Amino acid sequence: MSAPASLGSQGTGGTRALPASGLHWLPCAVAALAAEVAVIWVFSASEEWRGWLPVLLPTAHLMLIPFLLRNFSFWGARVVLLGLTLNLIAMAFNGGFMPVAPGAVEAVGKHDRLELELGDPIPGTKNVLLESDQTHAPWLSDAIVLPIPRPYKRAVSVGDFIVIGGVVITFFEVARRYGLASRRAATD
Repeated sequence: MSAPASLGSQGTGGTRALPASGLHWLPCAVAALAAEVAVIWVFSASEEWRGWLPVLLPTAHLMLIPFLLRNFSFWGARVVLLGLTLNLIAMAFNGGFMPVAPGAVEAVGKHDRLELELGDPIPGTKNVLLESDQTHAPWLSDAIVLPIPRPYKRAVSVGDFIVIGGVVITFFEVARRYGLASRRAATD
């Protein structure tokens, strides 16, 4: 296979060859992940930046959208976009944070519930502590406590499950496309 075709440029016959992975703009996805980690772990720990969290958290999520749209030919990217949209809706309706109920915080056990006030962001997370009756769209909040042992126990949302499903689907799609491209290259 020629170098231009392997890089995804126009090949003969007007068809576009996929790069080996099939994914485009992967650095965009890595930057979005890095931005979210920085917002959660660095900015949420800083008093001077804490007021910006309701803007920074959704913005970090939005940074992933160009990558997903560029890779929309993958069904997995479409599924990830659906899950991301559900999470963004929950965050938008709840002041820029993902709501989590006190019972879920207690079940996870990473934070002392008595040290947290209702309506306060939970340090080191994208969450805000809200009772279910104070939460807009509570069915989209981090309400599902995973039945796994501590310290891995987490409260997750329906959107998180959909995102994980989309990532798994994308993995298999990339593997399938890579296998097809490898077989084509071997026969050329």
